Amino acid sequence: MGKTLYKCLSEAPYHKKVTSFIVKDTKDNPLDIEGIPVVDIPAAKALKEELLLIALHEKYIKNAVDDLKAAGFINFIPVSFDSDLWEDIRYWWASEHPMTEGIRLTSLDESLRKTLSVYVVHSEADQELIENPPEHSFEIPIQAGAALSEHHPFLIRDDRGDNISKKNKQYCELTALYYIWKNDRSDYVGLSHYRRRFQLSEIEVGKLVMSDIDVVVTVPIFNLNTVRGQYGLDHDICDWDIMLEGIERLYPEYSVTADKIQQGNFYYAYNMFIAKREILNNYCKWLFDILDYCEKRILKKMMYTKNGMRDFWLNVC
Repeated sequence: MGKTLYKCLSEAPYHKKVTSFIVKDTKDNPLDIEGIPVVDIPAAKALKEELLLIALHEKYIKNAVDDLKAAGFINFIPVSFDSDLWEDIRYWWASEHPMTEGIRLTSLDESLRKTLSVYVVHSEADQELIENPPEHSFEIPIQAGAALSEHHPFLIRDDRGDNISKKNKQYCELTALYYIWKNDRSDYVGLSHYRRRFQLSEIEVGKLVMSDIDVVVTVPIFNLNTVRGQYGLDHDICDWDIMLEGIERLYPEYSVTADKIQQGNFYYAYNMFIAKREILNNYCKWLFDILDYCEKRILKKMMYTKNGMRDFWLNVC
């Protein structure tokens, strides 16, 4: 069971690092498992404060816990063969990996209903709002840039699973979007930029997930200037051109559309949208491919923060 638990936790969606296998007696046990050392309890004294998963049949759990407590271990979680925790670990692992003939596992609950998850992006620097409407059941607060902070006030953070949280200073709320793309499985997925919320009722949400609507966006912003010109007022226009170059090289079928948009006068602002899962997946693949292209070619900019500290940013588009 320990080997199976290791396999699940070391692969997607967990990607956890296992440092050792601990046994009561090394007799009749291998010296290592896939290069990870197998040690007895006395030899594991240096690991007393690390998280230890007890992977055993239920009838052996109590004795194992007693032995570990007596040896000074304090941070452990029993994972018995029939436990709900072991079932959850197996389920989420199996949902990431094809079973026989490429079939993927899905839960009965997921199959019977469509779901909507709108992630409301927050940061450690959020200040309390004067007016803050109550959260809807479909809204999920997520902390962006969590890997760069020691303060984690939100349960969902963009530094878990497959993530680019450390790039938050360059990518802003897009580190949260990357986390959503890689780790959420809802049928409809939404993003709400810092401090902004969709005005949707529970009834509208129920109708949305049963509809054939592809994407929900905000009311467009109209500029007297062109979209390209508006960007150039506050950013380095050379970066915009690198973005267009990225589109031309990576996704040339979008070049005509990109030019049409940049010469136009309106765009859908605030990085807020709700989209079908398939559309979100395609969009994020497209978006982060282009951003990766830009990041490798756009020089870092030096900016000054309010407290005078210098910081480095990338002007990504």
